[in-house]
Amino acid sequence: MKRTAQKFAALALALTLALGLLSGCGPDAPSGSSPAQSPDAGGGALKVALVLTQSLGDSGPADDMNNAMKRAVEDFGIESTTYEALQPEQYEESLRNFAQNGCDMVVASFPGMTEAVRKVAADFPDVKFVHIYSAEDYGLDNVVSVDFACWEANYVCGVAAALVSESGQIGHIIGGEDNTIRANYHALVEGAQSVNSAAAVEQINAGTFDDPAKGKEIALSLYGKGVDVIIGDAGKVTLGIIEAAKETGNYIIGDASDHSSLAPGNVLMDTALGFGAAVYDQISKLVDGTFSAGVGAANYANGGIATTKNTSLAENCTDEALKGRLDEIWDKVAEIEGQIADGTLVVEKVTQ
Repeated sequence: MKRTAQKFAALALALTLALGLLSGCGPDAPSGSSPAQSPDAGGGALKVALVLTQSLGDSGPADDMNNAMKRAVEDFGIESTTYEALQPEQYEESLRNFAQNGCDMVVASFPGMTEAVRKVAADFPDVKFVHIYSAEDYGLDNVVSVDFACWEANYVCGVAAALVSESGQIGHIIGGEDNTIRANYHALVEGAQSVNSAAAVEQINAGTFDDPAKGKEIALSLYGKGVDVIIGDAGKVTLGIIEAAKETGNYIIGDASDHSSLAPGNVLMDTALGFGAAVYDQISKLVDGTFSAGVGAANYANGGIATTKNTSLAENCTDEALKGRLDEIWDKVAEIEGQIADGTLVVEKVTQ
């Protein structure tokens, strides 16, 4: 076990030096852990690598997935390593290096890794690949994609934003363009206009998921133009939007995980997307031998998508009128979420 862990650690160090990747959690298996047994090898700890295209420290999807890896180490005794492959030219090389150096499973993240997964997975049929936040059906027996119906949650966020906004002007700051983010925009516009037909949503692309300062700059500009609620869809950039909301006394709806502790009087709610839960689930399937290729979906109907309301908003926000309406707003949000979950309300994925 010790020798195997040292070999995996050496691989991690070599990748860091060769690829310029930044290490997330340590690659060594925790001391005293009980290693899971590989169903293929018949012994030894299973090895899982997570490759992130967004940096750690986002209080969002990257951290959530990394924390899931840590839970899997504790629960299953796997050996794990997490890498930040922040440049497209690193995607294929990092996946290939992990696959050819003994990983049983390699977890890729976000749509930008699609072509890298396609190439590398075809070359390593005995390695399991998981692509988180992807709707791609690779047609390979060793690849599963996990898609998230984020647009459903963004419809709900649009409803909440329009109910809170006094100006009817809502901002949407994104980190980049892909079909899901385009669908998120259309859904939040539809949601906002379902309660205020005059609501307007201005979208600005920060061009990065990793620069909080850029997020703050854009948010201050939007707030300065009369926008009073911004929906963040931009990873670490959202942290800068939160700072701007605090400074200006406006509101923010965050993405992927609960940000309310960062600004209890300004964060209305967050989308709750089970990125970490999806990673943990796929590792558990590797461990128990039930891994299945194809495309899996996380949505309101199966509990994979939700929102997290800021339950401390009433005691922290300074807007007395809003305080008096919060129960009504949360009731409306819950009603809409229930309709989406039971199929009464269908939020289409519109990508044009």
